[in-house]
Amino acid sequence: MPAVPAARVAVVAVWLLTLIGVVLVDVFVPDPHALSWLALALPLAVVAGIVAQLAVAEQRGFVVRLAATTGGTFVLVLLGALVAALG
Repeated sequence: MPAVPAARVAVVAVWLLTLIGVVLVDVFVPDPHALSWLALALPLAVVAGIVAQLAVAEQRGFVVRLAATTGGTFVLVLLGALVAALG
């Protein structure tokens, strides 16, 4: 079984942290404030993605991995915002 590259692990790790953060905001933050907290979660996830990709220290594919990380976090926060707005 081939080893999973650390760069992919970093992308998925940031997505999982974002998902956990979005679920926590949707569950524990009162409705009037949930969207504000989700608006804060997105830039924090992007910064976490940048830090994770810099920690990998692999130059090849950095921009693509960072775009994947950022795009995934955007989709997760968007879905969380839809749940908060409709729920």
